[in-house]
Amino acid sequence: MLNMIEWWICLSMPPDEVAKIAKFRELNDSQRTLMLSARKEKHKFAEGIILSKSMEILFRTVPPSLYLALAMTEPEEKNERYRLMNEFNCDELGAAIIMAERIDQARGLEVLKQDEMGWIGGAP
Repeated sequence: MLNMIEWWICLSMPPDEVAKIAKFRELNDSQRTLMLSARKEKHKFAEGIILSKSMEILFRTVPPSLYLALAMTEPEEKNERYRLMNEFNCDELGAAIIMAERIDQARGLEVLKQDEMGWIGGAP
């Protein structure tokens, strides 16, 4: 069944995973190189590739910071969100918004002041 897939959409992966894919789909050298060139930087972007009969594409996705902050599931990320909830007396969404602001600052983006945004959790 896996060798019948028409579209392969793969995010950045280590060489051993590329080798596993090669068991199900014949990869030429340029496709293998393309797969190995995809990379990611935490809280910034993730690259991936699309392979089909008609195209070979490298793409980059840059998720909005709030989406990243809401999706954080690593233990240290959850601990930071909990710490912010206690520090700012806000709910989980408010803490995620604060984390998103910090991601935006690290990206060099302008961050709205709290009074411009309205509320940061709890009761609006």
